Amino acid sequence: MTTRRTQAERRDGTIRALLDATAQCLAERGYAATTTTAVCAAAGVSQGALFRHFPTRQALLVATAGHVARLNVDAFRELVDEDVDTVDGLVRAFGHLRAVVLSPANQTWRELLVAARSDAALREELLPARLDLQEQMYAVALELWGERLPADDLAAVLSIVVNMLDGLAFSALDPDPAAPPGRTVERALALLAQMIVDHYPQEHA
Repeated sequence: MTTRRTQAERRDGTIRALLDATAQCLAERGYAATTTTAVCAAAGVSQGALFRHFPTRQALLVATAGHVARLNVDAFRELVDEDVDTVDGLVRAFGHLRAVVLSPANQTWRELLVAARSDAALREELLPARLDLQEQMYAVALELWGERLPADDLAAVLSIVVNMLDGLAFSALDPDPAAPPGRTVERALALLAQMIVDHYPQEHA
């Protein structure tokens, strides 16, 4: 017997389909080509249904940024049980985080941030989602490194790691999160891990 979904469940399902479809379109088509028509086609949802939940294209894009941010934080949180006390363990953790940063879903953020440079309204509307993402990433970093790093350094180290990985993602013409990082990137991650482990020895935690 098939259980009928409630109205709230149908609503939530439609919103999730629209957000996932928007993230997909941003990753595959880019910002300019992510139209409401393209999103509706990818989600299998009518334009009327889209505008019932999101009054403008920009509202949809901003909501998608928040949706992807939550997915990224959940993926980052999986690192909490990783070994971060050794160089090899930290390199593995960076590899996991690199895959998150290179993921098609995270391409949403890159597309929107580039577009926001020349769109003041988009930049302003994205700010709360950006600040929320930073706070959540910091909270997970505190769980991951809180016993090793001084509180004053934690945000700086997180910024170095994330900006390095973001830079690698921007410079990759065809980023594949499952692909090996390549010798130069592999060495860069190892050097960063070595610097963190050497600068914050475990006995000083």
